[in-house]
Amino acid sequence: MKRTFHEAVGWKAEDFFNDSAVVELCNAIEANDIATMKRLIAEGVDVNAIGEGGVTPLLWAFVDNQPERFQLLLENGADPNVKTTTRLNAPNAFAVGDSVTTLAASSYFVGPYEAVLQHGGDPSIVGPHKQPMLHVIVAAPISQELKKKRILMAVEYGADINQKDSKGTIGRTAVAAFQQWELALWLLQQGVDPHYYPPHDDTNMVGSALSHGELITPGRKEAYEKLLQWFREDGYDLEAIQETTRQLREIKVIKSRKRFIQRKIAEQVRQGLRPDPNLDAEAQDEWYAERRRARQRQAE
Repeated sequence: MKRTFHEAVGWKAEDFFNDSAVVELCNAIEANDIATMKRLIAEGVDVNAIGEGGVTPLLWAFVDNQPERFQLLLENGADPNVKTTTRLNAPNAFAVGDSVTTLAASSYFVGPYEAVLQHGGDPSIVGPHKQPMLHVIVAAPISQELKKKRILMAVEYGADINQKDSKGTIGRTAVAAFQQWELALWLLQQGVDPHYYPPHDDTNMVGSALSHGELITPGRKEAYEKLLQWFREDGYDLEAIQETTRQLREIKVIKSRKRFIQRKIAEQVRQGLRPDPNLDAEAQDEWYAERRRARQRQAE
């Protein structure tokens, strides 16, 4: 007989819940005992009990993909938006900040996602790593067709197609997460904004696509070229952007090297060492300037 998910990861209801009635409900859920579940719910057992780490009866029902028990809890008011506060002793399955809503959004289980949205699932909920739900869907290990359906459904239930995380829109997430060129183009056609720049970032979706396309494989070139053509038709000068990006990279390298040299010089002066003969003339001048500053600080 196939083990349940709970058995596979060592979950026992009594380790998560103190209420014996909730433990009984979770045991009935795991056994897929619908009759006992209905009896306990009718008796008033709390379907929204929150156990250790943010576990709920609905999460207990979500695993193993048993639609009837899952639907029963939703129909009786179970909240799919409760977030976990630990990885629940199953780090390969859960992250801090997961909820049944985000788990359903990223799962290859087909049914739970729609059921969740129909019963109060928040289409704009923020999941692990501060990712809004549409970004969770785009980065999920599911087919692009399933991603499209779930994105459209979330928008139908009120999600903003231009939902943003720290890196920008879901268009940029599609480009950065496994270079999903076909999905990125489809998102643009649905109205995702390619022009948005995140705070403190000099790259938008277009620049990200260009940088990720440098090592593109032949089999993915056609989809990539279609995406670039969309950008061109939208008025982007891709060659100019690539040149600007190259120049910015050079500037960043120079600044990074300068910071490294400054730290190295400060450490040499602190240790009373002579300047590194490998430093160029400008860096040697900075070494002597740093030594003068150090002596001045000592004199004060």
